[in-house]
Amino acid sequence: MKTKLLFIFLVSSILGNAQILTETFQGTTFPPTGWTTGTNVATRPWGFTTVIFNASGQTTFNITGGKSAGIGWIAQSQDAHLTSPPFSLVGATSPVLKFNAKIGYEYMVDPYPNGDLKVEVSTDGGTTWNQVWVEENYGLYIDYETLAVTVSLTPYIGQANVKFRFRYVANDADSLSIDDVQVLANGTLSTQEASTTVKIIAADIYPNPTNGEINIRTSKKIKSTTVFDMTGKSLLQNDSEKTDISSLPKGTYLVKVNFADGSTSTTKVIKQ
Repeated sequence: MKTKLLFIFLVSSILGNAQILTETFQGTTFPPTGWTTGTNVATRPWGFTTVIFNASGQTTFNITGGKSAGIGWIAQSQDAHLTSPPFSLVGATSPVLKFNAKIGYEYMVDPYPNGDLKVEVSTDGGTTWNQVWVEENYGLYIDYETLAVTVSLTPYIGQANVKFRFRYVANDADSLSIDDVQVLANGTLSTQEASTTVKIIAADIYPNPTNGEINIRTSKKIKSTTVFDMTGKSLLQNDSEKTDISSLPKGTYLVKVNFADGSTSTTKVIKQ
């Protein structure tokens, strides 16, 4: 069981990678101390995954520990936020916001972009907000895999009254959850963000669209290739530079290539 820890303090003397704020959503009340929530749909508030998903009959997407923060979908317009306590970035050198998330791809990104999970920042007590991240920024991912997200807060260095919020704007989209939230005074980009360019060019998959066989062109040694449907279900796997998906129905799939050096490349492939 994780221990809930929440630090909010001035950081004029912060050194290294010190934590300015952390939240693991393992307490007994929601929202946690200092956090606030709001929603335009009373039956779909932000809350503990063990409560809000059970109440709406939806799958519980816990991330770490016994519960996470989450919000459920509904077939009507939603606009709901989960807002952090205020904190200071005075003295911070390269501040970042880090969090883990489970987000649907099919109904949030492609082919049905019905919703957005946005990260917005305010420096005036919540009067105005600036968007600094949205789930499309992550790139390709599989439905409900745990995403490790890092967002730079460098533009807000020196600000003494900073807040961020997770804002869910959707209509008939998908449920999602977040956990393990941290603000660090001196952070680094996540592995996913730092290697985005490498991932994109590491493997060239062709033809795409395809009627069946796909080829993988890469300078790296392939450890395995896995074909997933858009729900994240594994359908085919091999360890060669060719994969035949002719047995699969027409549609959109994700092809994930695992390399011997531990890196990966994921590409969306259309089966005609």
